[in-house]
Amino acid sequence: MKEPLNVLVLQGGGALGAYQAGVYESLAAHHAEPQWVVGTSIGAINAAIIAGNRPADRVEKLHQFWDLVAQPAPSLSLGAPISGSMMEAFGLGAAPIRGLLNPLVHQSQEWQTLLHGIDGFFSPRPGVLWRGLDTEVDPGEVSFYDTAPLEKTLSGLIDFDYLNAGPVRFTAVAVNVASSRPRYFDSLRDSEPITVKHVMASGALPPGFPPIHIDGQWYWDGGVSTNTPLDVVLQDSERRDMLCFMIDLWDDTEPVPRSLAKVMTREKTVRFASRSYELLQSHALRQDLRRAVRLLSEELERCGKSNTHIKHLAELGCGSRINVVRLVMKALRDDDQMKDIDFRRRTLAERWHAGRSDGDRALERKDWLRPLPPDTGLAIHELEQVEDHSATV
Repeated sequence: MKEPLNVLVLQGGGALGAYQAGVYESLAAHHAEPQWVVGTSIGAINAAIIAGNRPADRVEKLHQFWDLVAQPAPSLSLGAPISGSMMEAFGLGAAPIRGLLNPLVHQSQEWQTLLHGIDGFFSPRPGVLWRGLDTEVDPGEVSFYDTAPLEKTLSGLIDFDYLNAGPVRFTAVAVNVASSRPRYFDSLRDSEPITVKHVMASGALPPGFPPIHIDGQWYWDGGVSTNTPLDVVLQDSERRDMLCFMIDLWDDTEPVPRSLAKVMTREKTVRFASRSYELLQSHALRQDLRRAVRLLSEELERCGKSNTHIKHLAELGCGSRINVVRLVMKALRDDDQMKDIDFRRRTLAERWHAGRSDGDRALERKDWLRPLPPDTGLAIHELEQVEDHSATV
């Protein structure tokens, strides 16, 4: 009997993807390397770096990418220093002053990213705001930013010869712009080799980034269709035992918003979470039914009541078991609707640390090793969220 297939599924989420890198670092440290990595958008970039490097180099290459895109926190100058007597006169202390300035500094960084781009990732497209929204140009130029810097970065970080011939299967999810249908670029299934263009297609989120042209078709970010690339894994591997780590970047447990700013933040989270838990429940029902069919057919055969028709129906079932370990990144208290472009070095480090911590907790618990009822085909293991990861490292 084959060992369970280890799979890593990575959502899209821009700057939030540093959390995924932390989870992978934990998997590598615990010798739980995935045999298949599937990703959308930033998840596809992380997945390609993992699959496109030898095990000893993967964490370092992930660090190189995230160090490259990390931005220093901007400083706001208030002119003359504020004296203690002045603060006392206004009834303010140092802590309230910092509380007032922190959101401004945060928003300043986000606007800096929007205006200037990120070295090694994307740069503003000159003149795009002046040519008018209705001006027609080549499809590869219909965007606010140019992603040529990302192509150069990924080409330097990923060994595509190794990715296409290596031991880790790689799948990136994109969307065909003309047909609206999802496209799965797969190093195992596709006849053509995976290139940097396939990775970039999975991360071509409009209207910020341009579509990518591959084999006569234009492709956008897979998150436009579904941001949780789970279907491709479960449909492909439902007849083999599997251990799947599914890493969600959009926290589906945030409180009900009480301000318009929080409403916009929450709406974006709900939209990109892509109902991953509901997808899991649907696949669990299907896999449980398939396992029940297999068990029932085996019981009929033992009772001597099997025939050709029953054997044909039995083929619809399967006896494999899938364990899905779902890790959901806890939202930060100062997150806003542009948190996916919050590339501040401190924030990226915090998210990476949270991913490493959550990965360690999941691998120490090993919930998937617990006995399951005979008719369970797919088991979902939810890791409870914690806000302070310092005590869990």
